Amino acid sequence: MSNKNTDKVSEFEKMKKVIMSCVAGNALEWYDFAIYGCFTTIISKLFFPPGDEFAQLIATLGAFAAGLIARPIGAIMFGYIGDVVGRKKAIVISIYMMAIPTALMGFLPTYAQIGGWAGASLILARIVQGLALGGGFTGTIVFLYEHSSADKKATYSCWAPFSLVSGFVLGTFVAACITFLCTEQQLESYGWRIAFILSFIGTFVAEYVKNKLEDPKEFLETQKKEEAVPAAKKEGLLGNLFKNHWKGLTLITMTDVLTACGYFLLSVFFMPYFEKCVGFGRQDAIVIQSINMVLFAAFIVFGGWTADKVGRKRQMLISTILTGVLAYPAFIFLSSGVFINAVLGQMLLIFLFSMYWSVIPAAICSMLPTKVRLIGVSIAHNFAMAAFGAYAPTLAFWMIEHTGNNTVIPWVLFAVSSALTTIALFAWKEGKNY
Repeated sequence: MSNKNTDKVSEFEKMKKVIMSCVAGNALEWYDFAIYGCFTTIISKLFFPPGDEFAQLIATLGAFAAGLIARPIGAIMFGYIGDVVGRKKAIVISIYMMAIPTALMGFLPTYAQIGGWAGASLILARIVQGLALGGGFTGTIVFLYEHSSADKKATYSCWAPFSLVSGFVLGTFVAACITFLCTEQQLESYGWRIAFILSFIGTFVAEYVKNKLEDPKEFLETQKKEEAVPAAKKEGLLGNLFKNHWKGLTLITMTDVLTACGYFLLSVFFMPYFEKCVGFGRQDAIVIQSINMVLFAAFIVFGGWTADKVGRKRQMLISTILTGVLAYPAFIFLSSGVFINAVLGQMLLIFLFSMYWSVIPAAICSMLPTKVRLIGVSIAHNFAMAAFGAYAPTLAFWMIEHTGNNTVIPWVLFAVSSALTTIALFAWKEGKNY
């Protein structure tokens, strides 16, 4: 076997352990988003004042958004830990901070038991989870990116969004099993709680990452160079970031607009949309979502592989433009009330979005130098998620309620976010640090 082939094998063996650990840890963090989305209608009944069901749904999605708004604070906290102390340390802490509050949500008392404190406790748990997510996902992105070779950046770093979607697949599968095994009364009484309590498994993953993985060589070399710089000449991490790399922050934020809006519409919005607006029962809605979440994960891995072959920027541009153009006919199709149409319509949106999103980790990590990469990517990415994604499902439902139009409003959100991202991609010079 040639040296080149031997190097490829050794890189794959190294990356296999890194990928498996990161996928497991990140998947369990995002598992919560799936079960929250699947049980949104139940949580809305149990944790907020009875009466107007639509108002309860809006309040529950607002609690979801509160966690996303906390993400920029978590981004600063975990970005600092990751760039100063170590990438691995940031990932381990974030997994603990996600797994434990999610499990505790399974024990929260309801509105009937403690009144308004039920909604407040739910929001508090979401905020702690949001802080963890501020560094967990971006920590995984940077960890995979820096461990991979230059010609495989998209191929390997796409496993970060894969892990996110696989967490949704796992969560949706668990929710589906519980839904099919429980009666409606059992589901509202204790069934939904089981799904949250299971997330405690994430603490075991955190221990594995802590004991088995090492920080990337690229990061360790940068740390050594920084240690050699006299203290008097060192700039503060945040000061350096905003003074010297504001262009990179802006570009990452704008490139991530479609990520933020599109992802939460596809993952959180569709379950209640199929139930409330299209007329499917909960079981049908979960089956549709489950089918497409599995395909979502597969499309992401495919998209990461193709991007390293055909060009990362080219693939992202094609997919963002097509997402904006084809979102409306896809919504018309999936809103017809026919099961197979709903599956195919959502599948089209997911495929187009996957071809763009699978390249996002490699794209945004390449925009900043190593010494400010994690904090910069964390701040910009999480700001985009909070500003453009947090209230996307809530805004979509509010606009549907006030206009009576089930299809145009969600399409507009896809079209606008696709347009903004396309502009940012045209401005991006691939391979350049900003």
